[in-house]
Amino acid sequence: MNLIASLVRRDAAVAERAVLDLSDLFRAALGAGDGDSTLQEECELAERYLSIETLRLGERLQVRWQRDDGLPWQQPMPRLVLQPLVENAVLHGISRLPEGGLIDLQLGCADGMLQIVIRNPAPDPDAPALLLSRGTGHAQHNIAHRLGWRFGARARVTAGWSGGYYECCIVIPVRQGEPP
Repeated sequence: MNLIASLVRRDAAVAERAVLDLSDLFRAALGAGDGDSTLQEECELAERYLSIETLRLGERLQVRWQRDDGLPWQQPMPRLVLQPLVENAVLHGISRLPEGGLIDLQLGCADGMLQIVIRNPAPDPDAPALLLSRGTGHAQHNIAHRLGWRFGARARVTAGWSGGYYECCIVIPVRQGEPP
């Protein structure tokens, strides 16, 4: 909010866009338990979040979306699956690195499964300076639980840190009738 307030006099159009993006995020959070979202809506919400963070982090935050052709954009999903994981990439990765970095978001389908991968540079989670401030994994566990409940045993969320990068992967079955 402070960032947006500082933009009001400097660049009213950017401030207005940030307020609209923030209101979409609040609306999604308030309706998180109400019905399904879609893959398209989840990606749009993540894009709005990243737009706000780009205002805050500037050139330190780079984003690359890699979307395969033929994605099932109307695939039902629980609300707030993608955005919290993207937020983790920013808060626990990019914002902790003085030079920032690139968040890679890859979406693809194969063998009737939708795969979403979020990969970002991140400091070593076992570094002494980070031991007290590292995340608890609550968002990932919550998302894994909701996807498992919605899609069954074929749904999975995996994550881990290796060689300076953190990667989180979601795999869910594509709904029958959706193009793979």
